[in-house]
Amino acid sequence: MAVIVPGSAPPRWDVYAGMPCWIELATPDLDAACDFYSQLLGWECRDHQAPGAGRYRMAFREGYPVAGLYQVAEESSRWRLYLAAADCAQAVSQAEELGASLIGDVEELPGVGAKAILQGPSGAEFGLLEPDEELRFDVGLPGTLMWAELVTIRAQTADNFFRSMFGYTAEQFGADNRSDYSVWYLGGESVLARVSMIREFITPATQPHWLVYLGVTEDGADELVRSAIQLGGRVRVDPYDSSMGRVAVLRDPTGARFALVDQEQAGEYGTAAIYDPYDD
Repeated sequence: MAVIVPGSAPPRWDVYAGMPCWIELATPDLDAACDFYSQLLGWECRDHQAPGAGRYRMAFREGYPVAGLYQVAEESSRWRLYLAAADCAQAVSQAEELGASLIGDVEELPGVGAKAILQGPSGAEFGLLEPDEELRFDVGLPGTLMWAELVTIRAQTADNFFRSMFGYTAEQFGADNRSDYSVWYLGGESVLARVSMIREFITPATQPHWLVYLGVTEDGADELVRSAIQLGGRVRVDPYDSSMGRVAVLRDPTGARFALVDQEQAGEYGTAAIYDPYDD
């Protein structure tokens, strides 16, 4: 996978700097997480050699990598989004100049690339990845990453940071004058969205976060939600129709929040992040 300058649409395995290029699940129960997503989305989890990263597995669907999963000591479980960088170390320095803080060190993950985790000035963690040339991260298909939203109360701070970092352009959307939803674009393509938290849903425990959307299989969103419940998942937002498709928000058995989306059932404007009450 190469990181290229925005212009014409990139080939399938190339990305613009700032485009999503990897997702990872940090979880206290790696076996339970792998079992859940394997049964729900048809992933095949394989042990991966990751020096210094502890227990790490790569998930594949139909032969292509779709995610990384690794064991953590803390009780919380969360999905993390990685954005492409042509030079990870240089991108980290730029992010720090813009107000982000590096968490840990820049690390090399064989077969994936050089990666770093940062906390942005809007409060949410995000990753930077200088992808390995051989990485073939599959997106936009059933069982893979379809979309991601940054959910934060510091919306303008997030807009300014990521626009300065990657050159995103933005388009604002809203509903009933109570939502602040911005879609970010690169090279004419929509790549991410930023959602401002609804104040009445915010508690002292509320944290900014990314919500990753995974594509549903041929069973459809409603049936997949029923399967997730049977596998030990919990529903945070019941299935509903949106401009992206039929969406539901869940937590997996280890507590990580994620969304399912069936893009074949697009409806009226709506976003799972706006309807997600953020905390249990």
